[in-house]
Amino acid sequence: MGPGMDGIEAIRKLRERNRSQAVLVFTTYDSDADIVRAVDAGAMCYLLKDAAPEEIFAAVRGAVQGRSVMSAPVASRLFQQLRNPDEVLTPREAELWSLLTEGLSNRELGQRLFISEATVKTHLAHIYAKLGVETRAAAIATAIRREGMR
Repeated sequence: MGPGMDGIEAIRKLRERNRSQAVLVFTTYDSDADIVRAVDAGAMCYLLKDAAPEEIFAAVRGAVQGRSVMSAPVASRLFQQLRNPDEVLTPREAELWSLLTEGLSNRELGQRLFISEATVKTHLAHIYAKLGVETRAAAIATAIRREGMR
């Protein structure tokens, strides 16, 4: 894409310029975080590069009609994550993530969990990557939203 511009940023910029623009992602990346980040940025379709030609054509037709289309493996991963969001995180990450909603600082999180502040930061980096978010506020919002779905 270029310096300072990855695929996610490109999707955001395309959608900012034209909200009705359908964006299809055609990629080899199939991690939960990659999928969530792309959809969150505004992608309508998410296909893996090994998708059959019929699947690609169906995705293009669907996007033109305003429908979201995903490769079967991608849809399966996304549904699994929605059904069991905490399974993505280790037990310690899930514990730390739940404490974020209390508004604790990294130092306070470390004290509460009996770990160093550096370890808290490492866990937070892993949580952000797994959730497909970039900030503490986004991680907290995701925790609150998911708790409301249960």
